[in-house]
Amino acid sequence: MMQTSGDILNLSISLAVLAIAVFLCWSLYYLIASLRKINKISNQAKKIGDKIENLVNLTKSRVKQSGSYFFILTKLADRAIDYFNKKSQDKEDKEEETVKNKKSKNNK
Repeated sequence: MMQTSGDILNLSISLAVLAIAVFLCWSLYYLIASLRKINKISNQAKKIGDKIENLVNLTKSRVKQSGSYFFILTKLADRAIDYFNKKSQDKEDKEEETVKNKKSKNNK
C-alpha cells in the first residue's frame, strides 16, 4: 500500500485538503446562517420603522384636523366669555339702576 515516502506525502496532503474543505464548508454554513439572521432582523427593524412612520403620519393628520377644531373651539369660547361678560355687566347695570331709583324715591 504505502511503498514510498511520496505515497505518505500524498496521503497527508489529501487529508489536509479534506480537513480544509470540511472546515470551509462548516464556516460557509455558519456564515450563511448568520447572514440569514441578520436579514431577518433587518426586515423586522424595517417593519417596525414603517409602523412608526405610519403612526407619525397618522398623528400628524390628526393634529392638523384637530387644529381646525381647536380654532373653532377658541372662537366659541371667546363668544361664550363675551356673552357671560355682557350678562354680568347688564346685571350690574340693573342693580345700579335700582339703587338709583330707590335713592331718588327716598329723596322725594
